[in-house]
Amino acid sequence: MSTVRPLSTSLSRRWLLAGAAAGIGATLAGCTRRDGPDQTGIAFTDSQIPPGLSPDAYPPAGFVWSGFKFATLPEARYGVAAPPLNPRGHLLILADARYPAEVYFGLAQQAVLNKLSVWLFEAPGQGGSGKYLLQNQDIVLPDFRHPIKAAEAFVTEVIRPLPAKPLYLFGHGSGALTALAMDTRNWPLRGVLAYAPWDASQSASPTEWHREDEPADTWGKVAHRWRMANPDLRRVHLSEGWIKQMGEARRALGGFRLELGRASAPVFLAGTGDLKALCGGRTPCEVKPVAREEELGPVFEAFLSPGA
Repeated sequence: MSTVRPLSTSLSRRWLLAGAAAGIGATLAGCTRRDGPDQTGIAFTDSQIPPGLSPDAYPPAGFVWSGFKFATLPEARYGVAAPPLNPRGHLLILADARYPAEVYFGLAQQAVLNKLSVWLFEAPGQGGSGKYLLQNQDIVLPDFRHPIKAAEAFVTEVIRPLPAKPLYLFGHGSGALTALAMDTRNWPLRGVLAYAPWDASQSASPTEWHREDEPADTWGKVAHRWRMANPDLRRVHLSEGWIKQMGEARRALGGFRLELGRASAPVFLAGTGDLKALCGGRTPCEVKPVAREEELGPVFEAFLSPGA
């Protein structure tokens, strides 16, 4: 049984558009819950925009946060926005555990301009999602299948893509591994873009967040601003259990979901290093060299193109 909490408007009322809210409300009709924010495992939905944030890192107009609960797992945290007119499809962004999902607002803006509804998804135990029992400020993952199963249920029960409104799937870091492992056979899928899939070289992380420790990378700087303004987003340490489970997830991609290769939707792997092995028999599957976040824009734009 999966449940969805009513959409929160606390992000900023000036960002709500009546048209987007109406479309999203229709999608979520009959699938709500009324648990309070003090409940164990509840997602953080009161994210405040940091002062001085660049407009290109703002949430799209109409964006709101909420929580999605799958089975007995803590709530996943998700946000959604839609274009003012009838969207032509859906983009699901699966966040990397090392960043709060707010860092993808720039991509979300780009998707809305491309007339897509955009959904940001944080797996249980990371970012602002609900915590597992006895979880402290570490990022934890008891089983690498948890984010996969939660994301699959979210698509089926909440997004509900249709042939006339297909799904585009984007994953970053640990979210890229989730995107590549999901069973997409029953959805109208236009394509999968996996950016910088997590590997063991990305396992280093600070023990805890400190205001003075600003990261050097572009998305890290944006994440730092959001964490300064929102203490609930300061989970930064990758636990040993999380690293072990992500290693299992990476190894499983060699033969875990080869049925995705029988789908016609293309798979794109963007990043550096030897990514071709992650194709795992999928056809078509293409590697796009991308060294930094600043280089991702053209690849992402081409991925969202209706004629791609």
